[in-house]
Amino acid sequence: MRANDLKLARYTLATGVLSLGIFPQQESLALLAQVGLYGTVALIALYGAATLDVVLGLATLLCPSRMLWRVQAVLVLGYSVIIAIFLPEYWLHPFGPVLKNLPILYLLWLLHGNEERHS
Repeated sequence: MRANDLKLARYTLATGVLSLGIFPQQESLALLAQVGLYGTVALIALYGAATLDVVLGLATLLCPSRMLWRVQAVLVLGYSVIIAIFLPEYWLHPFGPVLKNLPILYLLWLLHGNEERHS
């Protein structure tokens, strides 16, 4: 991949702000309730995951590395497994909220393969 393509790929992955308050909190908590998380535990999970997303987004922009791509892939796979178990209807949702993880995993694989070998 060309340097500009790699940079653009990293920018497309640098997200996380949606989880920190743009998406309605009550809807997020309702989804967490379907996973079995309620009250304070759900709030910790919601804001902990959102903070992790922001941190990984910043790392994507500021210090990309092979290890970062691996961590992100494991996180995407972990979220996908949880959704598959507790919210399986999202696999068939017409907007593809889970199926979008396949191209994200592919993009992470491409970035991993094009990153400096010393990372």
